Amino acid sequence: MHLESPSAAASRRTLLRALGSCVLLGAGAVALPVPARAETSLPAARDLRASVARAARHGQPLVLMFSLPDCSYCEQVRRNTYRWLLRDGVDVQQLDMLPGYHLRDLDGRETNGEALAARYHVSLAPTVLFLGPGGREIGERLVGAGEPDFYEAFVDRALQQAREHLKSQVAH
Repeated sequence: MHLESPSAAASRRTLLRALGSCVLLGAGAVALPVPARAETSLPAARDLRASVARAARHGQPLVLMFSLPDCSYCEQVRRNTYRWLLRDGVDVQQLDMLPGYHLRDLDGRETNGEALAARYHVSLAPTVLFLGPGGREIGERLVGAGEPDFYEAFVDRALQQAREHLKSQVAH
């Protein structure tokens, strides 16, 4: 299995994002921006125990984004980073940090987004966790949208930490 370096993966995603946001017209290759959608959604977190187990079987963490409706920073990182990770096969899910957002926790019990945010001490949206078996954080959490020029590098570093942690668990 070939893993790209964090900088190569970030560069590739940046190039793909640039290409995906333009329309090339004719042989002169004039680039015109394509308007972004108002909302770019990620798969909704509904059963964390099953999701964490599925991701770990593939040697990946569950990337869990705590979000809020109408959060422009959340939309920014969904569109610019996490949508691309989904296309790369990383299990990325989001949940709204609200009492009306219902899901199953890591014990299989019904809970809500507000309670789960409190359990993980998340108070700012977006906050992204990299979860392994048992719901443990196995990569450095990302709080806020960060500096756009560096955010993807932080994501790549956290993913690499999480993958190395999972690999070391398999080796033992």
